[in-house]
Amino acid sequence: MLLKIARVASLLLFVLTLPAAADTLASPDAIKTQTQAFMTQVKQGEVAEAYAGLAPYLGVPRKPFDASAKEADTYFQKVFDRAGRTVGTSRVKREAIADDFYRETWLQKFAEAAMAWQFTFYQADQGWKLVGISYTTDIESLYAPY
Repeated sequence: MLLKIARVASLLLFVLTLPAAADTLASPDAIKTQTQAFMTQVKQGEVAEAYAGLAPYLGVPRKPFDASAKEADTYFQKVFDRAGRTVGTSRVKREAIADDFYRETWLQKFAEAAMAWQFTFYQADQGWKLVGISYTTDIESLYAPY
């Protein structure tokens, strides 16, 4: 049943107004560190805590982000009940649009299925801010020539 879900809770939160008080990440290496920490917490079943760990780097309003975090936490508790605990994670894709946007895609692996997580960051001037998180069971676009 999990694999029949085509798209789940797309949370891409692009908006024009960015909070002035957000911390930023200095580089794609710093982004990798933060997204890896996020995936480690998700692997441990700590979805709400994972979202909270990225909140200081938001480049979008906090209220919709918090609502999305709560929704994801509720959803993944159901996923864990059906698919079991996460057996591993892998960073599978990195993409950039010049020095303006950067996106990482990670797999959350279960015994018989996987979810793809995408983290999108934007840099207007100096420092990267989180502008979107999404997750899906549709992993077709992740295939690459072997």
